[in-house]
Amino acid sequence: MPGKARGRGGAGSTGLHTADDHSESEEENDLRLDDILHEIKEFHAETGKNLGVIKQEVTELRESFGHLSMDAAESRIAEGENCQNAMTKALLHSMRLEKQLEERCEQMESHSPKCNVRIHSVCEKITERGDMVKFVKEIIRDKLGMGLEKISIAAAHRIGKKTRTEDRPRSIIVRFQNENMKQRVLRAAWETKDLKIRDKRIYFEEDFTDRIYKERGQCGRKQLLEKNIKSRIVYPAKLKVFEKDGQYKLFDNPQAAAEGVQAYGVMVDIQAARPDFETTLKAAGWQTAGAGKKRTRENEDELMASVKTLLDSQNRHGKDND
Repeated sequence: MPGKARGRGGAGSTGLHTADDHSESEEENDLRLDDILHEIKEFHAETGKNLGVIKQEVTELRESFGHLSMDAAESRIAEGENCQNAMTKALLHSMRLEKQLEERCEQMESHSPKCNVRIHSVCEKITERGDMVKFVKEIIRDKLGMGLEKISIAAAHRIGKKTRTEDRPRSIIVRFQNENMKQRVLRAAWETKDLKIRDKRIYFEEDFTDRIYKERGQCGRKQLLEKNIKSRIVYPAKLKVFEKDGQYKLFDNPQAAAEGVQAYGVMVDIQAARPDFETTLKAAGWQTAGAGKKRTRENEDELMASVKTLLDSQNRHGKDND
């Protein structure tokens, strides 16, 4: 019996110890959970703080890169403006030089034909194998009634390429020894009415530059002659139309002549004038800061510096592209 009592007592004692252990274990678990939750909260707070710092640093980086991009863009824009300015100066300078050269060539060309006369509409078969100088002298003597004692011709020949048709024979250019001889022959030719060779009308006129000939050809005089309307070209390219009542109309340029001859039933096509690119560029805003200044050594140095800047910029961009 005593043994059983001890056994039951021992068993009971063992059961009470297990319940206490379980209670203590739950308390320890609760403490651990509280610690974990506390640590999680601290970690969350610290993480949020770190994320705020990172976000601020990222924002600062973005702003820094933005400033760098703007600086680079502004630098490229400024470089482009400088390049455009240099191109403008070089282009305008080239145009001015071209215009000056054209004017000089025109002036030199206008001096060369001072002693020349052109004869138009002479059939080429007449002079195909003959002496042209002798032929012209015969026209002056037989058709104009002038003596040849004081007429000296230096040269005479056809000009231009030979055409396949006889409708438009090449003109004959005649060079006299001096301008006085030329003027005498021209006056005699203009005073001679109905000047013909083999029943075909021929014409004498002064020799001009190619530009003046183009302008004179646009005045419509040929069409007026076809309508039996008397007219005359006045130097350099003015059209004088004679009326039946003895009056006349004078048109100062080919454009005015083309518009004026429409009243006589004549239509003339005017070729478009060559555009003035310098004026066009200036009108489009291609104006440099030094435009309009008197040409000086300093301006030329500035121009050469601009051209050098332009070439350096092109070379630099070429290396970047490579």
